[in-house]
Amino acid sequence: MKARMSVLLAGVFLLSLLSLVSGCVPKANDPAAVQAIQKCVDDYVKAMNAMDTDAAVAMMSDNMVYADINVPAMSGKEAVKKLHHYFFEPLSAVEFTMPVADVRVTGNLGVARGTWTAKLTPKLGLVPQTRDSGSWMAVLERQGDGSWKWQSLVANSDQPLPGSSPGGAEETILMEIEQDWANAFAKPDLAALERILAREWANSFEGQVMGRAQALAEIKNGAYKLESCTLGDLSAHVFGDVAIVTSTVTLKGKYKGSDAPSPQRSLDIFVKRDGRWQAVMTYNTLIKP
Repeated sequence: MKARMSVLLAGVFLLSLLSLVSGCVPKANDPAAVQAIQKCVDDYVKAMNAMDTDAAVAMMSDNMVYADINVPAMSGKEAVKKLHHYFFEPLSAVEFTMPVADVRVTGNLGVARGTWTAKLTPKLGLVPQTRDSGSWMAVLERQGDGSWKWQSLVANSDQPLPGSSPGGAEETILMEIEQDWANAFAKPDLAALERILAREWANSFEGQVMGRAQALAEIKNGAYKLESCTLGDLSAHVFGDVAIVTSTVTLKGKYKGSDAPSPQRSLDIFVKRDGRWQAVMTYNTLIKP
């Protein structure tokens, strides 16, 4: 009987000890911890939209590792603070969102991830607004006072690289327009040229500038008598609603009775209006042997 009582008491003591120990270990995905981590993110969003440098790093640890897009990864809260200062300096307004998709907490470590969007308005009115978006992941650690601090953050962008469009669709359209332009110039097809060339289009050739009306008049009056207009080395670069297309142009035929100036190096600037690309400026120079 005494042996049974001893075993029973030992079992009760062990269960009590295990319960006590388990009560000291933070719960996985503890709702309070998840809420605290969410608040860290919310505070960062508020600081970004207020362009408040100090507030933007308040939730970061002193040894924070920050890996943002288009800049080298940096370590230390002060380095991250300087980055935010330089980021805010040329801007008049920031519209930033950072929705949280998931938070996982185990003990004193937490991992959060989500997406982000940004619309940036420069101080100079001549520079257009820029937009970006992507995803992020942060690692956080519970501090001695129970608060949470960011230990590291990695962000990326889901936007195409500067100078390109998703899947290269816009570049393909622009190069097709260039080919249509060359064909219309050689025929000539004035209706097609009028569609391609914006009302303010002008051509700069060897320092001499000719406007759209004069250029179309010369074509209409037969100044150009071309057999062909051949393009080479076509390359398109898209920057939102503005694009630059470069190429070589080989003309076979006559211009005002003389051989058409050829070959040329060409740079065309396009603007997208109402969903349609139009050329607004062309720069041509002779390719000299």
